[in-house]
Amino acid sequence: MGMPLSPALFNRQLRQMGQSVTWRRAALCPCRDTYSGQAAMGCPSCDGVGVTWEAPVPAWTGVVSQRVARAWGGFSAWESGDEALSIPSASPLYRLGENDRVLMQDSSEPFQTVMVRDGTERLRWPVVELDRCFWLRPGDQAQVEGDLPDVAEDGRLSWPNLMRAPDPGVQFSLRGRRLLEFFIFQELPQDRAHIGGLALPRRVVARRFDLFGRSSLPEPSNG
Repeated sequence: MGMPLSPALFNRQLRQMGQSVTWRRAALCPCRDTYSGQAAMGCPSCDGVGVTWEAPVPAWTGVVSQRVARAWGGFSAWESGDEALSIPSASPLYRLGENDRVLMQDSSEPFQTVMVRDGTERLRWPVVELDRCFWLRPGDQAQVEGDLPDVAEDGRLSWPNLMRAPDPGVQFSLRGRRLLEFFIFQELPQDRAHIGGLALPRRVVARRFDLFGRSSLPEPSNG
């Protein structure tokens, strides 16, 4: 007879070898139509996406594999890929469910984006660092290197030295690194039923693709 599996040993091993994450639990917005499931346009709670997210909760998980790629469709590009997680029962993430968001705290990737300075410029992802900000000077279109903006907790950008910032209405390019975020679609965490109901790690594949469009999501409420 083999040695029985120990949830405590799995918890200890995955705590030592795993990665830190923050978890935002999802809930269907009450604005959804009870027949079609369609969200109400302009809903102030979910902004019309039909799902709301709670404030981030610190957690940890084992990472079995991670794959991120850039996919193309028509003239647009988006990021796709997945991440296989092995979630220990001692982690808050063990309650992970459909539409939840998992932000990896120990993994980052480069990003580049072009924005217009109009007073509402904002990054929709947690930034690790910025390393370049530049724009084209009106008239001769020469590149102008500017100061890196400060990034507030909600992602809004500001420049302490306005002499080294793009003028209002000017497009600028920003480059840096950001944390990776994954969503739970289709495949949901399940218990390992063949081990007699022990609280062993749950396996789930988290998706890189953002079905809801983070660019339109309101900030989570801490209330």
